[in-house]
Amino acid sequence: MVIPDDDRIGAQVGYLPDDVAKFYGDAQRVLDAGVPDAAAVQLRKTLEAAAAHFNIDSGPLVDRIKELISFGMITQPFGDVLDHIRKLGNVGAHSSDEVVNEEDAQRALRFTTQVLRNLFEIPAELAAVGQTESEANAPPAVE
Repeated sequence: MVIPDDDRIGAQVGYLPDDVAKFYGDAQRVLDAGVPDAAAVQLRKTLEAAAAHFNIDSGPLVDRIKELISFGMITQPFGDVLDHIRKLGNVGAHSSDEVVNEEDAQRALRFTTQVLRNLFEIPAELAAVGQTESEANAPPAVE
């Protein structure tokens, strides 16, 4: 039996809230369909949804990114990555001579994947490890 390779296996992120996962999955689908402009817009929406999940849900995305940094949820270098994705999403959303090419959209997808892993997947995995260690160190149940 042969199982076909899934090129997106590296772009999967665990523990995403449904709202974030929807935009992230949509970005992957439209990129697979060859529409990098639409993918850039969906990746921007992914970041907006991620920030909103942490109750950072008002104002322009550039300000939300600054809040994520100020709350220590992401580092300044990741802020620069988010700003790049935000700008690329703006290019994809507006009619102009500038378009988003496949390479830039793929890079934005990789950046978004890393940001989402840092915001959702890693904290959830660490919490699971902490819970497992707590359970292992708990006194036996009395029956």
